[in-house]
Amino acid sequence: MISEEEPTGPLIEQTDSGENHYILNTLAVCLHGIHTEIAGIRTLLEASYNASQLLQQQAQEALEAHKQNTQDYLSRITTEPAPDFYPFVDMPTGTNIRDLPDGNRLFTLSDGVILKTNADHTLAVIVDGEARQVIPDNGAWVEITPGQAFELQGDWIKTTAAQAGIEGLPSTAHVSQLAENRFSIELPPYRLLLDQSAQALSVINPSGTIDLLGLESISSVGAESSMRVLPDGSKGFTCADSGHGGLIENDGTIRLSLKSGIDLIIRFPHGDAEVLPDSEKERFCER
Repeated sequence: MISEEEPTGPLIEQTDSGENHYILNTLAVCLHGIHTEIAGIRTLLEASYNASQLLQQQAQEALEAHKQNTQDYLSRITTEPAPDFYPFVDMPTGTNIRDLPDGNRLFTLSDGVILKTNADHTLAVIVDGEARQVIPDNGAWVEITPGQAFELQGDWIKTTAAQAGIEGLPSTAHVSQLAENRFSIELPPYRLLLDQSAQALSVINPSGTIDLLGLESISSVGAESSMRVLPDGSKGFTCADSGHGGLIENDGTIRLSLKSGIDLIIRFPHGDAEVLPDSEKERFCER
């Protein structure tokens, strides 16, 4: 007898399920197969995703490394120091520089010309195996070969007292070459202008007066000076305002006693034989 009450729980098969059961089992097997395939596809997709993420990470790392290398390269280019051409301001491209054990430097230009700095702040030039000494023109430029000149650093330029032909200068004096055979000597409170060609010396005093001393003429600008000829032909002089005095010998040599107590001897070159005291040959005055 079949109950007419409505079922309240799960549906329970109460009839023979022979063929239906077989169908359900078949569906269950199919569904399981589909689930397995989906799981496999999911696994493949996850593996593919992970692989793509790994490739993306590797690509990002490679990109960052490339960027870093590029920045390092650019930094090296921008921060690479300029060639040190000291004491020259600049030199032609291709110049080879070598520091010597004695502190001097050797510059070999691409055309084979060799420049060497000396301890007394002069330069030696070697062209075709022949060496010669060069002196900066106007204290800043030095001509190596005709039409080929280089500028020197200001702090290196020094003029020797021997080049000016002066004995007795204190180490604090500053000698600079204004032009060929013309020198300026800063000897506070005085300034001296020496013209070797004219064999003349001008002493500029703090008061503004100027004493002009030379074999041809002895005078003062803005003041009085006196001169007397000695028996041997040399000339003694006294400058009234500055208080300087001294003697000018027959060969032009000036022996000057400054009022400050400094005694100077100024000699002038005669032809190719330049009269320079040995004691002064290695001495120079620094800026």
